[in-house]
Amino acid sequence: MIVEILMAVGGLALLLWGSESMVSSSARLAERRGISPIVVGALILGFGTSLPELVVSSTAAIRDDVSLAVGNIVGSNMANLGLVLGVSALITPIAVDSSTWRRVPTSSLAAGLFALFMLTGGRLERWEGGILLAGFAVATWLYLQVGDSPPSADEQAAPFTRWEVWKIPLGLAATLGGAQLAVEGFRGIAERLGWDSGFVGVSLVAVGTSLPELFIALAGMRQGQPLLSLGNILGSNVFNSLAVIGLVVLIRPGGYTGGGIPWVAGGSMLGIVALSWVLLATGRRLSRLEGALLLAAYAAALPIMQIY
Repeated sequence: MIVEILMAVGGLALLLWGSESMVSSSARLAERRGISPIVVGALILGFGTSLPELVVSSTAAIRDDVSLAVGNIVGSNMANLGLVLGVSALITPIAVDSSTWRRVPTSSLAAGLFALFMLTGGRLERWEGGILLAGFAVATWLYLQVGDSPPSADEQAAPFTRWEVWKIPLGLAATLGGAQLAVEGFRGIAERLGWDSGFVGVSLVAVGTSLPELFIALAGMRQGQPLLSLGNILGSNVFNSLAVIGLVVLIRPGGYTGGGIPWVAGGSMLGIVALSWVLLATGRRLSRLEGALLLAAYAAALPIMQIY
């Protein structure tokens, strides 16, 4: 038990240091280069923190378990919007500026396209994977094309050392490694306590894959960078829905198995995506009450997906 506890504590410590380092360095990079925090959050933090989903889903596809790969992405997208965004708004209400709002539809459309392919026949083919990967290239281009104001003279003069540049990949490595270490530690503790493996999978492992996004979001809120946190969430969903699933389907076509599961899973994901869009659109602000509503929707969707 002592080894498992040390693993869990050490993993959480790595997560904390890595997320704080990534957010602080990314914020200074955005300020120095005149790049919108939402873009840095999406393209650097969001894509980076989705690497666990990429590894898990592609490995599952190679092992001929496409159902697991698809389910992993459905669950991750729901956790990003329901759990991570909900918790973030509970801590600090998020105001959405015009630059951020112009990029919100890209993330929602990415999840919508993935859900559409998943629900039409319950099986994704290689040509659909090609479309998703092409959509990822277009989405990345769109994120970069929406203009941001150039940096001011003071921003250009702001110090940004070579060490700050290296802190971003080092922080990402610490965040991903810490998440894996913490999940393994908590899993070991649960097994020692005799908890059911199904319960462990639904709770610890499922939340574990979203730990990087969650810790990055929390670090952004603590450092007064809510748009970096929001960008991380939106970018992660774009990467998951288009790049990861596109690669999975190119490796091995397939989808969810079993009766109504594709409809329940896809419908649950679309429901949370639509809810987050509506809440962000009302006043271009996500309040604490709306954050609680997202958390409630996520909590309600999980048992429904387990039942069906």
